[in-house]
Amino acid sequence: MLLDLFEAIIFDCDGVIVDSEALSCGAWNVVFERKFGIDIGTDYTHILGKNSRDTVIHFLKKHDLPINEEIIQELSELKEQVYFELAEGKLQPIPDVETFLRFCRSKGLKIAVASSGTREKILFNLKQVNLLHYFDIIIGTNHHIRGKPHPDVFLEAARQLAVKPTRCMVIEDTPSGIMAAKAAGMFTIALTTTFSFDDLQQANYTASSYKQLIEWIKNQSL
Repeated sequence: MLLDLFEAIIFDCDGVIVDSEALSCGAWNVVFERKFGIDIGTDYTHILGKNSRDTVIHFLKKHDLPINEEIIQELSELKEQVYFELAEGKLQPIPDVETFLRFCRSKGLKIAVASSGTREKILFNLKQVNLLHYFDIIIGTNHHIRGKPHPDVFLEAARQLAVKPTRCMVIEDTPSGIMAAKAAGMFTIALTTTFSFDDLQQANYTASSYKQLIEWIKNQSL
């Protein structure tokens, strides 16, 4: 079976484990309306899969607002607070993700999360959908770990799992996430939960659901 080639599987969080992309992106609307009275709209194409720092810079540039470390930090912290308020009690797991997690466990794989979100946000999400116990380690971005499309979060996950990057499979839902995983030298699976199949063609395989992914894996011979 294909999974015999791997020792670990690394998941993104938003849109891969938890159906949270709409609330996470929508929190930015609240932030910029509250701070600047600006409507940033609902085109989130350029921020999906990116960390808070890169997202803040994107919107500040787009609306010709001053950029400095103080405002980046302030808006990033406000977004986290707003997201927790919006998402409390409203999050659902991506369909059949728990079935897939059990499948991975049954094959003896180590399991990690590597996300552009903060560790606090990842923990919040996983606790909300009662899936935290499946994961051996959790990696978020911070001042020392750059967000996607840089490979840092995936390389750090592999390091902490004590697994070579080439022995890791990644589950992603955004082009920037796929770019990061491939830059880390990892086998990449894309889910069309957030972007279309055409947007995710750089992945080694693209699935529309975890059910489809499980069947595909079972049918892959070495």
